[in-house]
Amino acid sequence: MTRRRIVSTLLLVPMILSALPVLGKDKKPEEPVPPPNQFIAKAPGNYLALPHLHMTVMEERNRQFRALDLEVWLLPKDEENLGLARSAKKPIMAALQEEFSNYSWEAFVDAKKGPDIAKQIVMGVVDRISHAKLQDVLIKKLLLI
Repeated sequence: MTRRRIVSTLLLVPMILSALPVLGKDKKPEEPVPPPNQFIAKAPGNYLALPHLHMTVMEERNRQFRALDLEVWLLPKDEENLGLARSAKKPIMAALQEEFSNYSWEAFVDAKKGPDIAKQIVMGVVDRISHAKLQDVLIKKLLLI
């Protein structure tokens, strides 16, 4: 009888254990995988990454509004100018929204001149709002929709 009890216990234990929920660490959510022709980048410490801007711009040809997506990184001349730009981030974003709406869609369509115009707008707004001097503006994304 004891032998039968031992055998049944040995068979019963794995079945009970397999029915219990798995106790362990939760899986970390996987990081998004970029499409093959894109990569995820973070701004270096000496750059200031401005938040993504999605705005409307009027197309002069047919007087309709189109969308413009913009992501920019600012490279101030030194740490002091970086601090000035960081402290005025929200006013800079508001002024950029307003300034870009003053331009027409056609200003940004040209693949060579469009990013240059966007750089000049960003440099002017940053200088006017925060008085920070920039060494460069990196247009990370300029997408016309």
